[in-house]
Amino acid sequence: MPVHHVMGNEGNYPYLLALWLLPLAGAIVNWAFGPQLKSAAGALGSAAIGVAFVATVLMWGAATQSVPSTGGVNLVGAHQTLFSWLPGFDFGLLMDPLSLLWALIITGVGFLIHVYSIGYMDGDNAFARFFAYMNFFVFAMLTLVLSDNFVGLLIGWGLVGLASYFLIGFWFFKPSAVAAARKAFVLNVVGDVGIMFAIFMIFASVHSTGFGDAFAFAGSYNTGWLFAICLTLFIGAAAKSAQIPLQTWLPDAMEGPTPVSALIHAATMVTAGVYLIARCAPLWSQNQDAQMLVGVIGALTALLGAILGCAQWDIKRILAYSTMSQIGYMIMGVGVGAYEGGVAHFFTHAFFKAQLFLGSGIIIHALNNEQDVRRMGGLIKTMPFAFVAMLTGVIAISGIPYLGSGFFSKDLVIQGALQHGHPWLYAIALITAGITAYYMCRMLFVTFLGQYRGNVDPSDLGIRHPELAGTSAHAAEHDEVHAHAPAWLMNVPVGILIVPTVLIGWLMFGGENSPWAHFFAQQFPHPALPAAPISETLTAVIAFALVIVGIAIAWARYGVAPAQQNAVERLRQESVRMPAVLTNAFYFDYAIDWLFVRTSQLLGTLFGRFLDPQVIDGAVRETAFSAQWLGTLVRSFQTGLLRTYAFLLVIGATCFMVYYAVAMGAAK
Repeated sequence: MPVHHVMGNEGNYPYLLALWLLPLAGAIVNWAFGPQLKSAAGALGSAAIGVAFVATVLMWGAATQSVPSTGGVNLVGAHQTLFSWLPGFDFGLLMDPLSLLWALIITGVGFLIHVYSIGYMDGDNAFARFFAYMNFFVFAMLTLVLSDNFVGLLIGWGLVGLASYFLIGFWFFKPSAVAAARKAFVLNVVGDVGIMFAIFMIFASVHSTGFGDAFAFAGSYNTGWLFAICLTLFIGAAAKSAQIPLQTWLPDAMEGPTPVSALIHAATMVTAGVYLIARCAPLWSQNQDAQMLVGVIGALTALLGAILGCAQWDIKRILAYSTMSQIGYMIMGVGVGAYEGGVAHFFTHAFFKAQLFLGSGIIIHALNNEQDVRRMGGLIKTMPFAFVAMLTGVIAISGIPYLGSGFFSKDLVIQGALQHGHPWLYAIALITAGITAYYMCRMLFVTFLGQYRGNVDPSDLGIRHPELAGTSAHAAEHDEVHAHAPAWLMNVPVGILIVPTVLIGWLMFGGENSPWAHFFAQQFPHPALPAAPISETLTAVIAFALVIVGIAIAWARYGVAPAQQNAVERLRQESVRMPAVLTNAFYFDYAIDWLFVRTSQLLGTLFGRFLDPQVIDGAVRETAFSAQWLGTLVRSFQTGLLRTYAFLLVIGATCFMVYYAVAMGAAK
């Protein structure tokens, strides 16, 4: 079978190499010379990502250029071969519209998060190490999205998991942070194994690991074999993008510093699964069963994440479950074949989710690491900028028409599910939109409206374990909010993010004639589809109605004056009466613990206490004892007396003659 199908225009692109390697250079310098750099480490790390962003922008023309190849197929993007190892194992970089979009977000939003981190992490004892890890994280993600083959993608995939382990467990003196980092790493390794098996099957089919070769023969795979490839690839996507049942690591990842949460949730790690499915669109488009599986898992994850968001009080965990839900939308979109919609939601989500996390970081920073919204309230008076930032983010994620970017991209996903023939997924996505508006407005109203509750005893708010709820007990002795103004380096990135959060969605407006549709005109398959039974306008009206219902319920429960006057009692009642199934996140952790963790521990105990000492070590001991016994027996014959040796020879010869005589008689 012929190989070496190239996906882009071959050439040498110094900007492409620069944007890939600059974050790695920043990581190495910060790691090696951190003690000498001191506070300059933040500027160096940020500059490395900023210059990489400029290089990405300079690659725009090459990444979107279409040139007819000799085979009559248009090649879109820039391709640079780095080296060849074995036949079918060519390693290179690919910058096409899809990888360009991801690179812009990784370096652009990543740069703003780096700048923000200079103010947020100021004074930390491991300041340089933090920026070394952050730069390494960006390099790992760029390796993932710029690779032109599955092996390079897997290398980046694994490096992203390693970087997340470093960053989630950055404050390693906290046992909870170490446990969260270990949990994230282990669950993501499950995904790594899935992708590894997919690579084996792809190589067995096309004798190559290159994207071009794998996709060129997408129509020639055996149906069952192709489903197995898509399934194992999706295992990797589900682990990295926190899709059920591999989502439990995501809320725990909030143990890392807030900029880490923003980087993981908005610009890098959790969107890797969306990228993987979008990149492998030629494979998914050839198998309806794989599309249905991914679409259903994405829709259920979106719904589950929204429901669990209603039960959280930690502001970062609320946002974590919102990420899980929004990634579910993206996975559903790219899964059912609405690739432009799923990728569009990734694009808009990067801005408003980074803004929400960084805005929450301003609040946490100002309140000396308080994260429990029950211990907040009334912050609109002391932190108006944070309120504006959070408000615009909530509007965008809720999908308020024309006021936030999420409205445009989310509707593309919802309508795409219907247009591709999935009315039940369409219904789930609409319901999830209403729930999203409710719990996000709940967070907003409880945090910013009413009176400050930091001076209320934690038990009066239903907080049973104050030591586990952020630092909720730290302000109990104070009567007023002791908020201090955050550094301007924290405010400026958030202010910049407000602009795309509000406006970037307009790129998706206009249907097939929109700039967004033109950008991906040659990237994804565009099969002929029947007209949807419900128009896009009606879908937008239904979604908006459900969003208004969600906002109205949140306002009635937390926003109106009577609710604010009785806020302490209401929050206490709601906290103690929260259904156990919600507070325990539908028992997924317990199920994983019983099915896998305890089983592994039981096997370990079995091997450690019985099989290893009694069977394996016992066999070794018996072998040694037998050898020793045989040696003693043989030594007993070595007397040194000639008459003894002669006697033994006679006995041996006699036995041989008797045996020979008996054998000859039996033969006759």
